[in-house]
Amino acid sequence: MAKRIFLVHPYGPTMAPIDAAFRRAWPEAQTVNLLDESLYADVPADGTLAPSLYQRVATLLQHCEASGADGIVFTGTTFGPAIEAARAHIKVPVLKAEEAMADQAVALGDRILLVCTAKRAMPIVRQSLEAAAARFGVTRRIGELWVAGAKDAITNGTMDAHDRLIATAVEAAAAETDVIVLGQISMVPAQAHLSPAVARRVITGPDAAVERMRALVA
Repeated sequence: MAKRIFLVHPYGPTMAPIDAAFRRAWPEAQTVNLLDESLYADVPADGTLAPSLYQRVATLLQHCEASGADGIVFTGTTFGPAIEAARAHIKVPVLKAEEAMADQAVALGDRILLVCTAKRAMPIVRQSLEAAAARFGVTRRIGELWVAGAKDAITNGTMDAHDRLIATAVEAAAAETDVIVLGQISMVPAQAHLSPAVARRVITGPDAAVERMRALVA
């Protein structure tokens, strides 16, 4: 019987990249998309999560479990702390958007460049990278790159401009890094605009999450 994996999205542009990753790497899985854009609408600019958001995230995960989920991937990076709090009470595996990606990045190189389009996502993904390094017992140099204007471009519906802004910024910074982490799932399409030499050093959340989830529920 196919495994049923729920993909919980607080942001529409994260849906296509992770759906594509499942089709490539685990086509036998039955994926179910659950979108609630009200979550991000209620997060302030500094990314602070109110107690009510913790409860809403927990309710979504409980709904997935009650609906027969074998595993759950939450694709919104900003909600990492709420996922950690809620998944302790869920019996099936629950993955944050970036945690499998963080493990891969730490294993692959010493100099890691973390790239984000949303400033509030940066400290959360960085914390996951640092936690992964601590688990592996290694020290990693983590640089940060915020792509100005990309978030506005995707909000305005100009996806190509969003992707090209990311690619241009990454290409300019790539010489001084071993591993490039695209910190948000919505950034994945920008890979298509990278040179092969740079693209092969890129780690993304969807591919890593599919691999990890398949191992967890196998």
